[in-house]
Amino acid sequence: MFVAAVSITYIILLYLCFLISFFHRKRDYSYIFVYFLIVALIETTTYFFKVEINHIYTAASFFYIGYFTYYYAKQIEKQKKLIISLGVLASVISVVFIIFSEYSFSIALGVTVAVFYITLALFWLFDQIRNVQKVYILKKQAFWVSTALLFWSIIFLFRITLMHWLAANDYSFLVVLDDIFKVSVVLTYVFFLIAVTRKY
Repeated sequence: MFVAAVSITYIILLYLCFLISFFHRKRDYSYIFVYFLIVALIETTTYFFKVEINHIYTAASFFYIGYFTYYYAKQIEKQKKLIISLGVLASVISVVFIIFSEYSFSIALGVTVAVFYITLALFWLFDQIRNVQKVYILKKQAFWVSTALLFWSIIFLFRITLMHWLAANDYSFLVVLDDIFKVSVVLTYVFFLIAVTRKY
C-alpha cells in the first residue's frame, strides 16, 4: 500500500511538472519541459510494457547528463566551456564504467551521475554567492532545480553504494533504505514542482 501510494504520488508530481513547464515553455529558455517529458515517458513505459528497466536507465543517464550540462551552461554563461567539459568528462567516464560493469545498471554510472549533479548544483550556488543579484534566490528556478538535484543525489549515493552489500548481508535494511529513497524521489519532485512555478 505504501509503495503504491508513493509511486502514484511520484507519477502525479512528474506529470504536473511536465504540464506546468510545458505551459510556461515560451518564457523558459531552459526547455526543462523536455527533461520532464523524457522522464515521464521512461517511467510510464515500465507500467505498460515489460522492459529491462536498468538498460533504459543506463541509456537515459546520458540524456540526463546532456540536459543538465545544457541547463547549467545556460545558467552560468561565463563558465559555459567548463560546464560543457564536465558534461563530456562525465559521459566518457560513464561509457567506461558501463563497458566494465558486471551489472545491468552500473553502480559506478549511478555514482558518476550523482556526483555530476552535485558538482553542477554546488557550482551554481557558489556562483550565486560570488555574484549577488537583485532577484531573491528563492524566486529563481535554478535554485530549486539545484536543491532537487543535491537532495536526490545525496540520498541516491547512500542507497546505491550500499545496495549489493546490503542485499547479501542485511536485506531487511535494504528494503527500508529503498522505501526512504522512494520518499526522497517524491520530495525531489516537490522541489522540481516549485522550480517550474518560478518566473526567473
